[in-house]
Amino acid sequence: MDEERTEVLYVDEEFTPIIYEEECRELQPILKTFMESYVLHKEEMGVDTWLAMELEKNFPEKSSEEIHKMSEEIVESIEVAEEKRNSLNEAIEQGRSKESWLASEMKQATSSMSVQESAKYLQELDNALQVANESLNQTITTQAGTVSLNPSLDGFIAEQYHAQTFNLNAEASGSQYRAKVLEPNGKGYAKNSVDLVIVDGNGKVVRRYQSKYCKNANATMAAFKHGDYRGQRKLVPEGQEIDIANASNIIEAPDGTSSNPLSKQSAEQMRNDAQSGKWNELNWNEYTSKDLALGIGKQAGQAAIQGAVIGVGMDIAQKLWNGEAIEGEEIVETALTSGSDFGVKAVTAGALKVGIEKDIVTIMPKSTPTTTITNIAYVAVENAKVVGKMASGEYTFQEGIEKMEQTTVSTVAGLATMEKFTVAGAAIGYVFGPVGAAIGGFVGGSIGYMAGSKVGETVVKGAQKLRNVARNVVETVKEKGREMIGRFCDNVRSIFCW
Repeated sequence: MDEERTEVLYVDEEFTPIIYEEECRELQPILKTFMESYVLHKEEMGVDTWLAMELEKNFPEKSSEEIHKMSEEIVESIEVAEEKRNSLNEAIEQGRSKESWLASEMKQATSSMSVQESAKYLQELDNALQVANESLNQTITTQAGTVSLNPSLDGFIAEQYHAQTFNLNAEASGSQYRAKVLEPNGKGYAKNSVDLVIVDGNGKVVRRYQSKYCKNANATMAAFKHGDYRGQRKLVPEGQEIDIANASNIIEAPDGTSSNPLSKQSAEQMRNDAQSGKWNELNWNEYTSKDLALGIGKQAGQAAIQGAVIGVGMDIAQKLWNGEAIEGEEIVETALTSGSDFGVKAVTAGALKVGIEKDIVTIMPKSTPTTTITNIAYVAVENAKVVGKMASGEYTFQEGIEKMEQTTVSTVAGLATMEKFTVAGAAIGYVFGPVGAAIGGFVGGSIGYMAGSKVGETVVKGAQKLRNVARNVVETVKEKGREMIGRFCDNVRSIFCW
């Protein structure tokens, strides 16, 4: 690296890599040229035609096929991101949460992937799901391999259901705890024996449960009175916990991880399905939607907050664009405020692609996929619009964070939808990690200034306001212990860095 360049660190020295002001200064005229060219030709050319023309000017050494592919990938990536954003907005308007929407999208995105192509995180969930099905099937079959006709089979199914849905939830949220059904192994159940236990990462039992699945609360209470279950918590069918003292309809670990509730009627239905040959295995929709949301949607919120703290890119943009003007800034402003900003995102992605491939922006390698670069540009433009609205008072801090979280969630879904990302391990980590936050801050702030100095200053003001509040949130987390941050970072890597 050139030792004469000015190093600009992130929030503190723990955040690497380094972004250089000199590199941003070299990228600035490329952004400006792309934008002015787009403004000049937007009425006579489609975005794809214009983009290919502009990329060809910057890469005369590349073939027309390479240029066309590059342009096509940028346009396609933006189209997918826009499609997912619109889909999420519609879902939210209909009363769905972004987490449940994301879970559905992830299921759809991974439905056709092979095991080798699947993300590590989804592989782990899939493996946990397989274990759950095997355990449930073992519960409903006899040693001869036929389905048990025991009328009390629903009680045994309930035990396995709670254990395995607990483990699915623990897998999805990164919890160390696991649940086990204590089976007799052919020797019969001992009197007052424990039905289920929860163990920590070292295998130490932290909680014990006695399960009673009777037809109603009175019958369940009577069943508990027939034994000595001191030291064991009471697990009962969903709905009966209201009438039974100190009872619960779930098993729960000290960290809040829990199983899913199961009613007596549902357990009986599962028994009937098994005995009639209609057994249905656990599936994504039924058991993992909520947990997938906890595992990914929760991290999206943390990524949005921590990314907001990394404001160096916005600061550089403010410094470099002060007093700088471009041709057609009112067109850029209209595009940003009206939401018709597809071309603006293509401008940003194209210019960033040139900067990275020409070794102007060294924070990312030249081999970085065009689609990854495009998604950084997309998120940057969307977040710039959000922080601008925060500064103007249109959004509160909480509303702004929520909008940024929605952008993160919809972009994750878009990345998962494009199958090529199943082998691009760094894609999501780049887009939502420190690299994406730093580069995105600069290009997002630059787009703001391209819409006029007033718009640019508003965007930067919003970013500074967001940064100050977000920093307080992060510092509060730090005060609770570096170990918690370490676990959070591990979770981010396991979920986002496929």
